[in-house]
Amino acid sequence: MEDIRCSGVTFIRNFDSANLAKVEAVPYDVSVLVNSGSHSSTSTRILPEIPDQEFNIWTTPDCGGTEFENGNRTWFYFGMRANAPSILIKLNIVDLNKQAKMYSQGMCPVYKVVPSRMGWDRIRDKPTYNNEDEIFTLSFRYRTPENSQAITYFAFTYPFPIVISRKC
Repeated sequence: MEDIRCSGVTFIRNFDSANLAKVEAVPYDVSVLVNSGSHSSTSTRILPEIPDQEFNIWTTPDCGGTEFENGNRTWFYFGMRANAPSILIKLNIVDLNKQAKMYSQGMCPVYKVVPSRMGWDRIRDKPTYNNEDEIFTLSFRYRTPENSQAITYFAFTYPFPIVISRKC
């Protein structure tokens, strides 16, 4: 499977256990974001940092392409390389199985950055989720590394390590 290029970001799905199906850029109307809510000289309102880019992401069905494929979309695992350093990106994983209870109790996706950070860490900002029209969407923000050649991998939780055995 080929990588997906979208709005200057490359989404990587050509590796074992990757399950990225589709990516779409979400257009922003910055004037709506900045002008939403009431502002007055006596109130101070802290606006959240507006992401530089936002993407909707769909995964393949669990066990996709095998005889065990089903309609569930329980997890995700994919990579991403941005076109510039230190970009704030919002990712929306669309049409997952409803998992609100886990995320309401502190569950966070994990990430690792290759080549600089080989271990997995939890996403720092608390993810958000909604279930509009019975479509569960998990959203989280991530600031890309300074090294624009680095690849950040995202996963539902810590992936099972792949052990390669060598025969002598």
